[in-house]
Amino acid sequence: MKLHALSVLIIALTPLCNAQQQPRARAQVPGSIAAVNAPANQVSLKSDKGETLQVTLGERALILRIPPGETDAKKGTKIALTDVSAGDRAVVVGPPSENGAMSASALLIMTKGDVATLQQKDQEEWKKRGVTGTVVAVAPLTIKSGMHTYTVQPGTDTAWFRYSADSARFADAKPSSLADVKTGDQLRVLGNKTDDGAGIQAEKIVFGTFRQIAATISSIDAAKGEIAVKDLATKKPLVLKVESDSTMKKLPDQAARMLARRYAPGAETSPAPAAPARGGDVGQMLDSLPAMPVSELKPGDAIMISTTQGSDPGRVTVIMLLAGVEPLLTASPSSTRDIMSGWNLGGGGDTGGQ
Repeated sequence: MKLHALSVLIIALTPLCNAQQQPRARAQVPGSIAAVNAPANQVSLKSDKGETLQVTLGERALILRIPPGETDAKKGTKIALTDVSAGDRAVVVGPPSENGAMSASALLIMTKGDVATLQQKDQEEWKKRGVTGTVVAVAPLTIKSGMHTYTVQPGTDTAWFRYSADSARFADAKPSSLADVKTGDQLRVLGNKTDDGAGIQAEKIVFGTFRQIAATISSIDAAKGEIAVKDLATKKPLVLKVESDSTMKKLPDQAARMLARRYAPGAETSPAPAAPARGGDVGQMLDSLPAMPVSELKPGDAIMISTTQGSDPGRVTVIMLLAGVEPLLTASPSSTRDIMSGWNLGGGGDTGGQ
């Protein structure tokens, strides 16, 4: 899970703006520094909306480096523009941009090194105390993770975020609330479990509507990063977009056969060889598998996929793809949701809290 560092910067920005009490309208534009031209007092900012802004800092512009995890701008350290580097995360403050240009009165920076440090800590925290599951009830909020069911217990300080329709990146998630959660959503919660193990005291929650699909590959365009498939449930064609942070794994034959026995009808009541338990244990097993390149796939292969909901239902982005599943789908055609919804979103990618 990656840290959404710009949320920290925007929080830190609020007291700064209040203190300045600027009479003119002020915009806050988050993004990443693309280039720095210190002699000209300019930076190029790639905003999180995909726009490129040429930012000029006035003579009295304030440049602050915000310490990792800090939310109080007063604890920021003044730095020079020469201390800013491409790849740093930033929030630019100033009058609204015009024609791709902006004049900044303040520039808040979190260095790429600080961001990496926080992301690592965040990933470790979510691995230790994070749970992924499918929402089975909203009142009270209840999720099913593998064979376990948990009651999620949010508090007044719980941070809520909802994934966008076309992305499983936390950077693209928007602030949300319990009112937006619905049955069937995938939900990740960070928090401590209750003493009886049945509840989770939620600190952060991120959720969204995703699709778990079993399909066969029709064709592959490696240059475009696209896979044309046939959805086995609907019999309709679908285009899968594979991105740099899509997780792709392949089950070894032995593991596929073991899972097929475990997920076959009646397996829970009949003796079976030792195999990974459903849900979380399966997710850990899948995480341990090596990454698989697109080049290992071929037309006719059966795959399980977790995808975004998609603004265009016929074209979706791959979050996780699992190949080598023919024995599993033969034994249990309905196993896709159980396996893919229990596998950590993004396999540890940019899907976590801030």
